[in-house]
Amino acid sequence: MGHNSPHSSLSSFTSDLRSILSIPLLTKEDTVGYILFFSEKKLEIEEPYPALFDLISFHLGSLLQERQDQDGIKENEERMRDVLENMPIMFFSVDENFKTISWNHECETVLGYSAEEVIGNPSFSFPDLLYPLKSQGKISLDSKVLDVDFKNLELNLISKDGKDKLISLSNVSSGFPQYLPRKWFVGVDITRTKEIERELKSSLKELSDFQTALNAVSIVAITDRQGKIIYVNQNFCDISGYSRDELLGQNHRIINSGYHPKEFFHELWKTISKGKIWKGEIKNRAKDGKYYWVDTTISPILDENEKPYQFLAIRNNITERKETEEKARHAENNLKTLQDRMSPHFLFNTLSIIHSYLQTNPELADSAILMLADNYRFLTDQASKLLVPFDIEWKFTENYLQLLKLRFSDFLEVEIEKEGDFRNCQIPPLTLQPLVENSYIHGVRDKRGKGKIILKATVEGGTTQIVIRDNGNGLKTQNVYSRTIANIAERLKFYLYESEVKIENHPEGGAVVTIRFNYSSK
Repeated sequence: MGHNSPHSSLSSFTSDLRSILSIPLLTKEDTVGYILFFSEKKLEIEEPYPALFDLISFHLGSLLQERQDQDGIKENEERMRDVLENMPIMFFSVDENFKTISWNHECETVLGYSAEEVIGNPSFSFPDLLYPLKSQGKISLDSKVLDVDFKNLELNLISKDGKDKLISLSNVSSGFPQYLPRKWFVGVDITRTKEIERELKSSLKELSDFQTALNAVSIVAITDRQGKIIYVNQNFCDISGYSRDELLGQNHRIINSGYHPKEFFHELWKTISKGKIWKGEIKNRAKDGKYYWVDTTISPILDENEKPYQFLAIRNNITERKETEEKARHAENNLKTLQDRMSPHFLFNTLSIIHSYLQTNPELADSAILMLADNYRFLTDQASKLLVPFDIEWKFTENYLQLLKLRFSDFLEVEIEKEGDFRNCQIPPLTLQPLVENSYIHGVRDKRGKGKIILKATVEGGTTQIVIRDNGNGLKTQNVYSRTIANIAERLKFYLYESEVKIENHPEGGAVVTIRFNYSSK
C-alpha cells in the first residue's frame, strides 16, 4: 500500500464498515507497510493495546525489512556473478586442495578449458598448468600460496592447445572474507604485452646502437618546425666551435657562410616543408671564421597528420674532399692558363712587338723582355700554388697590362693604381689577369676609338678591394664573362673570408668588375 495512510485508499469499499484499525509496520528508520483490521461494529481501543500494537508493528516491520534485504543481496550477488563471469580478466576460485570452484569466461578464453572441464573435475588441478622451469618469482603454487597475499606474480602456464601463456596472477582472497575458506585469484594474460615489451627493448637497443654509431661519425642536429635548434650532438659542437648552450635555441644562420645564395636555402625549406627529404652539400662557417663543407641529408619528422613538426639533419664532413676537388680544378685551370700564356702564338706576337722596339726604343724593348721573363717565371713558379702574396699576383697582372699596351699602343690606354699595405694579403694566383684579359677581349677590343682599362686596388680595415673597369660597350646580357667570373668567385669563396665578386655596367659607360675579400686567408 506504500507509506501513505490507507484510509483514503479504502474509502471506496469501506462505506459499510464501522471500524478500521491501521497498524504501521516500522523499522528503525522508516515505515515499511501497514496491517489493517476491519469491523462492522464500532470498537474502542483501550490500554495496554496501543503499546502492544506498537511492539507488533516494530517486529513485523523488522521481519519485512530483513526479507527485502535478503532479496536485494541475492539480486546483487546475481549481478556481481554476471559481471565476474564476463569481465575481461581471469577470475577463479579454488578450495584448500586447489580444486576449482569457479572459473569465468576469460579463463576459458586464455587457457582453453571450459568451466565444465575444470569445476568439480578431480583430475584437473590448476598447478598442473605450470610450464616447467619457467615460472618467475619465489612463490610456488602449493597449498601454502593460499595463505599468501601476493600481487602480480608472473607465471608461465600451458594452455589446452599447448601454447605458452604468461599470466600475471594475484591472490585477492583477503577481499572476500565472507567466502572463506574459498580462495580467489585474478589473472591477466600478459603474453602479448611481454612480447611487445621485448620487441620494444630490442628496437630501443638497435636504435641506441644506431645512434651511437651515427654520433661517432656524423654531425647530427634536430630543429623544430621553425628551424630552431633543439638538439645537437658533440660532433656538431666540435666542427662548428660552438658549445651546446650556444647552439640550442638558435637557427642554422649561426653557421651560415654566406657562400650559398638565398634561393639555395629557399628551395631547401620548400622541399622539407612538404615532408620530402633534401640532400645536398653545404658550406658552413665555424665560430672562429673557418669554413667547412658538409654532405647533408635533412629528413622531416611527421606528426599524426603527416605534417612536419621537426627536422633531423645528418651531416658528414667533406671539407677535405672539397679541398681536393678545388685543388684539382685549380690545377686544371692553371694548366690551361699556363698553356695559353706559354703558347707559341702568344710568345711570338709578344716577341714580334718587342723586336720592333729594339731599333726605335731599346729601353722599352729591354723592359718588355724583363716583364715577359717575370711573367713566365710566375707561371712556372707561382701558378700551381693555392695562394700567393698579393703583390706578386699584382705584378704579374701589371706586367700583362703593360705588354698588352705595348702591343696595342695606338688604341689602348692603361691606368694602374694601388693604395695601401698589401704585405699581409694573399690571393689565389691567376685571379686578376684573366679578368683584365676579359675586359680587353669583351670590352675594348672591338670598340671604335681608343679603349681604356683601369686597374685599381685598395686595402682598408682588413678588406681588400680590386676594381677592373673598361670603357667598352658594356654588358648586353647577363651571361657576359659569366664563366670567368663564376670560376674566380668560386675560388675566392673557397680560400678567402667574406669574398664577393660582381660585374655591372658603369654609369659612364663600359663594364666594371669589383672584387672584395678579407685579406687574411682561411
